[in-house]
Amino acid sequence: MLYEADPTMRVESGRRPPGRLLFKRQYPNQGVSNFLFQVKRFLADANCEQRPPVVACLALAGPVTENRCLMTNRGWVIDGYELSLELGIKEVRLVNDFVAAGFGLLTLDLCSEVLTLQEGARCLGAPIACIGSGTGLGETFLAAPHGSTAYEAFPTEGGHVALAPRSELEFEMVQWMKEHLHAKRISVERVVSGRGIATVYEFLAQRFPERVDRAVHDEFLNAGDLQGAVISRGAKVEVRARGSLCRQTLEMWATHYGMEAGHAALKFMPLGGLFLAGGMTPKLIDWLTGPDSCFMKAFKDQGRVSPMLDAIPIYAVLEEDIGQRGAHYAALMLYQREEEQHHLNDKQVVTGVANSTTTRLLLAVAVASAATGAVIARLSRN
Repeated sequence: MLYEADPTMRVESGRRPPGRLLFKRQYPNQGVSNFLFQVKRFLADANCEQRPPVVACLALAGPVTENRCLMTNRGWVIDGYELSLELGIKEVRLVNDFVAAGFGLLTLDLCSEVLTLQEGARCLGAPIACIGSGTGLGETFLAAPHGSTAYEAFPTEGGHVALAPRSELEFEMVQWMKEHLHAKRISVERVVSGRGIATVYEFLAQRFPERVDRAVHDEFLNAGDLQGAVISRGAKVEVRARGSLCRQTLEMWATHYGMEAGHAALKFMPLGGLFLAGGMTPKLIDWLTGPDSCFMKAFKDQGRVSPMLDAIPIYAVLEEDIGQRGAHYAALMLYQREEEQHHLNDKQVVTGVANSTTTRLLLAVAVASAATGAVIARLSRN
């Protein structure tokens, strides 16, 4: 997405980042050899090849180290410094897609864009944490300097911690998953994700064949990437059958989601808020709400320190664009820092002479993943 803005614009907590949307387009990554091709294609379609943005923030599905990313499910190696030189963009910042989601939390209206699962005792400036069940399980946290509310988001790979079985059946499931997935260990993501829901159902179906609903099962087998949706629908259809496999699958998903949310709360003490993001959260919101839900029971089941968790505010994010909003936010912050440095250098070179040059900003927000293609983010000056 390409935006126009100016350096006087400021981000306000609880509001979308400012800027006028000029251009937006999605591109499939299938059959594309490298990310640079996608960026050049976007710039050409946006008619700004000859007038490239000043800065860019690209949110990518993979770990980012020293402004370089190997995309987890695509195999592309993306280097921010190389993109900057190749495209004439002054600065390109790469962030993990869930770091972008973390910045996006700062733009949420807590009255209309989230559902409060626990009021807690919210403290401005305190740490914020976020976990999100979607295609995978993402996690991030935000912190601000003491006495400040200017947050920075930090990457984690918390979704890949080992799953802790809570019963003999779950221990059996972990052993089955190791064999089925050819893995030496099973991570929480293997259960708390869209793909995880499908895998849990597969285990239960082979473990309890007498409980299989044949119509639901046949639909599941033919659903491709939409198997999780079949389970969700099946749980609603089978609501009268308390022992249904679909319901049991979603109970396991919600339980381990709640357990991992509790772990995040203990690690970060996010009195600024614990946010549940990801595409599965709004789709399965009924499994997360209420003090007697599997999610909330597991969240509170943290042994001797469980009472500490009563103070943590918990919000379920109902919007699915926080990654794009977060990349927009980060790009705007990057541009403002660049402008401050630019004006500082002007003052050092020409002391006492005011710089009256008008600045025009083009911002495009980019989120690249193996599944959805690229949405690009950056800025430009006349």
